[in-house]
Amino acid sequence: MAVRFDDDARSLRLSIADLLEREVRGSLGFALRGGFERMWLGQAIHSAYQTRALEEDATYRREIWLDLPLDLHGWEVHLVGRVDGVRRENGVLIIEEIKSVRRSGQLAPLLREAYERQASIYAWMLGRLESAPVAVELVLVEIGSEAVDRLRLEVATDAVEAGVRRRLGHLLHEHESERHRRDQRRAAADRMLFPYASPRPGQLEIIERVESALTEREHVLVEAATGLGKTVAALYPALRFAQRHDKRIFVLTAKNLQQEMAGHVLRLLNPDRAFHSLRLRAKARMCANHEVLCHEEYCPYARDYFPKLRSSGVVPQLLETHADLLPDDVFAAAKAAEVCPFEVSLEIAREVQAIVCDYNYVFDPYVALTEFQAGNDLSDVILIIDEAHNLVDRGRGYLSPELGEELVRRVLADRGSGSPALRARMHRLAARLGDLLVETATASLPDGPADAAAEITLPELELHAFRPAFDETFVAHLEERRETRSFRAEDPFVELYFDLVRFLEVARAADSASFSLLAKRTRGASSLKILCRDASRFLGQVIQRTHSTIALSATLQPPDFYLELLGFDRARSSSLSLGSPFPPENRRIVVDTGVTTLWRRREENYPVIAERLADLVREVPGNCLVLFPSYAFLEEIAARLPRLAHQVLVQRQTDDGEAREALLDRLRGSLFSRVLLLSVAGGVFAEGVDYPGDMLQAVVVVGPCLPAVGLEQRLLQEHYEERFEKGFEYAYVVPGMTRVIQAAGRLIRSAGDRGVIALLDRRFLDSPYVDHLPTDWIPEGGPRALAGNPAEVARLFFGG
Repeated sequence: MAVRFDDDARSLRLSIADLLEREVRGSLGFALRGGFERMWLGQAIHSAYQTRALEEDATYRREIWLDLPLDLHGWEVHLVGRVDGVRRENGVLIIEEIKSVRRSGQLAPLLREAYERQASIYAWMLGRLESAPVAVELVLVEIGSEAVDRLRLEVATDAVEAGVRRRLGHLLHEHESERHRRDQRRAAADRMLFPYASPRPGQLEIIERVESALTEREHVLVEAATGLGKTVAALYPALRFAQRHDKRIFVLTAKNLQQEMAGHVLRLLNPDRAFHSLRLRAKARMCANHEVLCHEEYCPYARDYFPKLRSSGVVPQLLETHADLLPDDVFAAAKAAEVCPFEVSLEIAREVQAIVCDYNYVFDPYVALTEFQAGNDLSDVILIIDEAHNLVDRGRGYLSPELGEELVRRVLADRGSGSPALRARMHRLAARLGDLLVETATASLPDGPADAAAEITLPELELHAFRPAFDETFVAHLEERRETRSFRAEDPFVELYFDLVRFLEVARAADSASFSLLAKRTRGASSLKILCRDASRFLGQVIQRTHSTIALSATLQPPDFYLELLGFDRARSSSLSLGSPFPPENRRIVVDTGVTTLWRRREENYPVIAERLADLVREVPGNCLVLFPSYAFLEEIAARLPRLAHQVLVQRQTDDGEAREALLDRLRGSLFSRVLLLSVAGGVFAEGVDYPGDMLQAVVVVGPCLPAVGLEQRLLQEHYEERFEKGFEYAYVVPGMTRVIQAAGRLIRSAGDRGVIALLDRRFLDSPYVDHLPTDWIPEGGPRALAGNPAEVARLFFGG
């Protein structure tokens, strides 16, 4: 976690790891920051040791969280940390600080000193917190064997406390010396102006609501039409507040375009370079050796990381020369200094005031930045969540791991390199796990090759029984790879190991109220899945610790649904809903009631839909975007379209990012020809992309775009029925209509844009679908006045 200062309350919160890192980081390896040793080897070795300790000693406790309050020079200090293990012997608490080593007798002196210092501080803290006698052992577990070397340490608690207080005093002194920079930021906040001539209609309401929420330490959902400028309206008051009160802002958004837009707004609001902002890029895309293997002996950018980081001065140089730090700039500077670009971006993240990143850096328990881990104080954090409607499914996805036979087959087919004995051991383990997956699925699913799924009782004991052998084999495998210098970026056994670990970790946290356990068969391969039906408790554990969270989207209806499923505390939360700020005469909305996309009626409606679509497109003088509920539906209509003057572009399910960008380039470059783009709702062309100016003149959405029917969606429906008494509406209609409205929002992005929105399905005017149309779409004559022939509406609109 990062050091947390609160000047108003005169409070400081920091971890033992951070306190030690500031003093001895140069003597420790790359592993200190989550590299190969800590993430891959450390987890496996810790787990194997702790599992044996729990079996052998009923008094043993693992992963104990400590939070010790101290008074220092008028400051309230909270020192926090996590102890690996604690056991009791004759009334004495024995702290175990577990470290994985290659040769315990040859532990580097500086490294051993750092480990002993960390363990001694934990002993002092636990003794203060539990008012009991405490002893401490450094438990050195030799990699590649079960050999354990226990080093009992003598702890002079008075000296430890004096040393901690001395180092904390230095931190407070450094903090006080930074007061000038904080004062500069506060002064800049007072001078900060809205970056445009004046707020648009609706933006002023957002500014006022966000200011109120920040002042009262509350959360707010803001629903506003696409194009209104929600991001700048939220960031403007949030940045002013953050700079005045020494808070940090995290702007979360899933798509690159939104991240670029957020970065643009931050630059507009920082003309004086009074604060620093950073855009975080995914680790795989910041790897300078193109292998994503975080090992000091394999990667030159990990080797001697801290000494090179310090001697190169790359972080202070970047902070000195850039107010807004972009991934390409960080990558280039770090690569030139031969230090890991991703780790450098994490170093910078500790120093900046605003960070733009994906949701997973905050909410995914396996990817989140360390400061967002459980127990860490987030009172100095302001979250701004863009396209917040996506977080419901993303949150569930973070907690829905799957353990599959397909990956087991890849392990068994992998002949790789290394010793035949170890490879045979890995294959035996994988085969046994595969047998369990198949047996569990076979016992629960109908006979035959067809895809199927069923709820089951998870064979958790059997799965946990695999863990010790997997841990040991995993360590042996990595050690052999290290010794033979044969690491691979894609290693099926490593992938299977992490799948198993994550599966077991989620299984331990799963409860019957929020999770379902499934057996599945997909294309002949069996799997087990933990389905998170409701991630609100886990999302809320983060949100409720923040100073304030601002959730933004064009589709947050009904607000009660999103407040609940995003984990917002009702007592601290409110919502704001705003309509489109643009002239209503600039658009026409029409519902074609002559067709339906109901599953049982699709075959007979395909020709009619293709004909209606072609008639409409002929009346549109510019580009058209058509969104379908699935690729299969899209292909059926594309095959039936007659010849058109428009150039027809089709999104394919196999398209990669390069192919999708090429389609967008074709749209942007269509100066002398009209383009008809056929795509899928909820995809890259339907959300999070801008079509400025005359780039689009019609958007057509075919059907309500409901999620596919299946066991998982049915379980969601049952959960929502039990919780809200609106199972079908919340499991199907809300996500479907959200896709519809997001797609329609691509059309009108500014006061000068004009166009037609056509919805092809009679159900759009039936309840509950019609209840989820934006209120500013409904004419004076009521929803039924939207019914019409899309081609005729377009002819009148564009010809008028």
